[in-house]
Amino acid sequence: MKFKEIEVKYWASISKQEFHRRINSATQRYVQSDYVVSCDDYYILNGANILDKPHFVRFRKGGERQELTLKVKEQDNVVRAEINLDVSGNDDAAVVEFLTLSGYKKAFQVYKEAWIWYFENCVLSYYTLSDGRNVIEIEAEGYHNEAEGLLTLEEWHNKLNLSTEVRENRSLYEIFTDALAEKK
Repeated sequence: MKFKEIEVKYWASISKQEFHRRINSATQRYVQSDYVVSCDDYYILNGANILDKPHFVRFRKGGERQELTLKVKEQDNVVRAEINLDVSGNDDAAVVEFLTLSGYKKAFQVYKEAWIWYFENCVLSYYTLSDGRNVIEIEAEGYHNEAEGLLTLEEWHNKLNLSTEVRENRSLYEIFTDALAEKK
């Protein structure tokens, strides 16, 4: 399903090592794994109030890939319309100028260190935010319809025994804007 993302995240109470052990216990067949440190710059339209959680664009810089991302929630932040544009061949300043000329302003940055495992039907991530919090994500891949993608999330939830982890329904953007609102 083109331009669709089906994903769930959890606040991780387990270590990265324990998560990796659970992956290995569930299966030995991941296609590849990556380690990436990234910086996500979030942009909102000029004149928008960040605390109103307006439409945003994410400029992700990390690893060998840079991308602009636009997401629109469809279902409890698990099912989203999502478009990722590869802008790796562009200078950072050119991307920022493009966003500025398009009417966007930078709202904030999020840094994270991520360990990623790729499977035929999902991508598993364990990442640490710059404030030290850890997150586990399961993103369905290769599904033919929404029901199949949601079933993939449930199957991996069970395989990895994540029943004790606290599910987070907000996006990173919402998590960080909620933190900004609490400070005011």
